[in-house]
Amino acid sequence: MSTGRDGPRPSNAGFPDDLVALQQHWTRLFNRLAASPPPDGRAMRAELLRTGLRIDAHPHWAATVGGWSRTARRELQLHAARAPGGEPLLVTRCVDGRIVAVPPDAP
Repeated sequence: MSTGRDGPRPSNAGFPDDLVALQQHWTRLFNRLAASPPPDGRAMRAELLRTGLRIDAHPHWAATVGGWSRTARRELQLHAARAPGGEPLLVTRCVDGRIVAVPPDAP
């Protein structure tokens, strides 16, 4: 932990519960869209974008030493997947000309 102008600032490791919940919601939306996209998924895609913006604009990032970064966002994703109620982010791949969603540890 380092000290900023306003006192001690936590590292990115201590994610607040509301930020973890937002990330878990984002992951569930992404996984549903990736695994079984609805014929008209505009509303789900819009919600995914709104949720991502809420994650990126969360006050936590301003209160941490490193702030927002791709690495910190990935740490949040991994932390949220391991937290109660979390699930791993599916990976999309092109298989035989089709985009399919698979678990992250699939070969």
